[in-house]
Amino acid sequence: MSSLKDFVRHELNEMPGPAPQPPVPPARAKNEKPLSEAARAQVRQIMKGALYYSQAEAHASTEGWVESDETVASKLRSKEEFPQG
Repeated sequence: MSSLKDFVRHELNEMPGPAPQPPVPPARAKNEKPLSEAARAQVRQIMKGALYYSQAEAHASTEGWVESDETVASKLRSKEEFPQG
């Protein structure tokens, strides 16, 4: 039997030579908490951050949060059309 068939069937111990060791996950610091599912998805770039979904168009600067003129005008129009009290 060829060693390629052993590899495809995941019978690594049947292959010639020593079997490769499985990879060891990196060690966490003692005070580090495990990541939540959402945090893992953000790290893998499967899911965007919370501000991406809120459609916030502001960015941080030394003066605080700054929005574009277009965003400000859009919000003013929305408040005129749909007053909230």
